[in-house]
Amino acid sequence: MEYVVLGLLNLGASTIYELNKAFKQGISLFYSASYGSLQATLKKLMEANYIEMTMCVENGRQKKHYHITENGREHFLNWMVEDIAPGNKLEVTVLSKLFFLGLIESGEEREALIDKMIVAIDVACVELKQADEELQTLPKAVLESPVFHFQYKTLLYGRNAHSKALIWFRELLDEEKKKRGC
Repeated sequence: MEYVVLGLLNLGASTIYELNKAFKQGISLFYSASYGSLQATLKKLMEANYIEMTMCVENGRQKKHYHITENGREHFLNWMVEDIAPGNKLEVTVLSKLFFLGLIESGEEREALIDKMIVAIDVACVELKQADEELQTLPKAVLESPVFHFQYKTLLYGRNAHSKALIWFRELLDEEKKKRGC
């Protein structure tokens, strides 16, 4: 969550209310947050010197405004460009980076990041295919059980979703390359 909060602060959100609103208006499609988790994240980011807080009075009420530091901006940008590790948070990580991709100024860098997303999704596709092949070696009684049937359907959903995502991200990469005339 810390990178999403840093990204939102990069985009201009500054109060916990604005951060929560930003989550609800777009990020909640792939990432959710409560006020409590936002407060804990803001505290952690302040302790790490990635953000600063100022108090000001607006309409007679004291408000805390959070601002990203240069340290925080660097930390966020390092996360944006690092490779994406395969795992159970792949979709959230990829979509989080995609959401903030416009903060990367260079078209070449954006393309490189999209390519990293494609690589990570492709690795997940290979892993799901291997899992599917391994499941096919289970005893017939297991393969025909109602419980396994729906567990297997879940695996097929994942394979299908990742395959579609791979196509979508490749189209996005082509679109970005055309913008630069490549």
